[in-house]
Amino acid sequence: MRPKLVKPVVRYLTFAGLIFVFAFGPGTSLLIAGGPPPAESVATDQTIAQAVVTHAHPPQDFHPLSASGAELERYGFPPRPDAVRARTPYAHWKKIVSVPRVANPTLQQTTIYNGPIRNMSIVRALKNGIVSATSQNWSGYAITGAIGTFVENNAYVFSQWVVPRAQQAFGVCSGFWDYSSQWDGFDGIASSDVLQAGTEADAYCSGSTPIPFYSAWIEWFPFPETRVSIPAVRPGDLMGSEVWYTTAPPFGHAYLVNYTLQQAGAYSFNPPSGAAFLGNSAEWIEERPVIGTTLTDLTNYVADQFNVAYAYNTGSYFLPRTSPAGTTTLAISMACPAWTPGSSCPSTTTISAPYLYGPWSLWFYDFPPAF
Repeated sequence: MRPKLVKPVVRYLTFAGLIFVFAFGPGTSLLIAGGPPPAESVATDQTIAQAVVTHAHPPQDFHPLSASGAELERYGFPPRPDAVRARTPYAHWKKIVSVPRVANPTLQQTTIYNGPIRNMSIVRALKNGIVSATSQNWSGYAITGAIGTFVENNAYVFSQWVVPRAQQAFGVCSGFWDYSSQWDGFDGIASSDVLQAGTEADAYCSGSTPIPFYSAWIEWFPFPETRVSIPAVRPGDLMGSEVWYTTAPPFGHAYLVNYTLQQAGAYSFNPPSGAAFLGNSAEWIEERPVIGTTLTDLTNYVADQFNVAYAYNTGSYFLPRTSPAGTTTLAISMACPAWTPGSSCPSTTTISAPYLYGPWSLWFYDFPPAF
């Protein structure tokens, strides 16, 4: 099925310092906290979004827990883990597929690129074989392996996170947009593609008026991000994402849920022409993306938490703290330069860093000048 690319009717309500947007389109009624999308982020050409597959809404009597593998695939549900040999992943799968599906999503092509890691530098070795690194655009954890590590059919990456509140740095009201992305996905450490899905929390302020923007999205870089209206996104909501790869087209898949609002959406999409899926890394990332060709300033997200972050390649599980032999785990902090104004963020300044608690729980914090 093709996505419906329609402009929804929008109504606004201000309450407790936030602008709530009611967006109504054919078959769609959703509530998001924030203003309309940044005009600079909306692409004039929507052909990439038109190629995304939005799966048929399952019938009323459909039950994913008892459905066959073919039925799950038909309706865009994530592949089912073995309920006996993989009890914990099965419990997470059961939770994510039990969220009600919402029909008729709208899709919007953007000028935002959540791309590969930029200017990565290895800092030092940490405990448990984890290596500390820095980059200009990523903070988070990544597990790298040989080419083909995640190219098995139905290899997937999973996580849950809380949507942070989007604002500019304290005391700053710049008249420009700041951006942040929260996502999980494959590739991007030593490849030119990234298969991913997540949320964005963007912040604008002019005079004394702050306006945030939130959305879920999917992307297979070097394509730009495609925003999806389902699930809706608000600050403080608990999100879930499973991204997986299949050896038959469409090759990329994303299942996004809002556990707080009880909304789920399923999407499938192919890579850009000429892009090769190497399947040699899995990531859980807080990113400042690129708009067009410009690396953006990072939203002051203050703190953000990810949980149950793991990947699976149909043979082994990969967690931020523990992964199979032959892999390397990177703990990545984000640093300047490329900031507006440039003088406020020298190259040695850390602006976002992850902290690992337990085998698969991450906390992210931002630092000056983002904070």
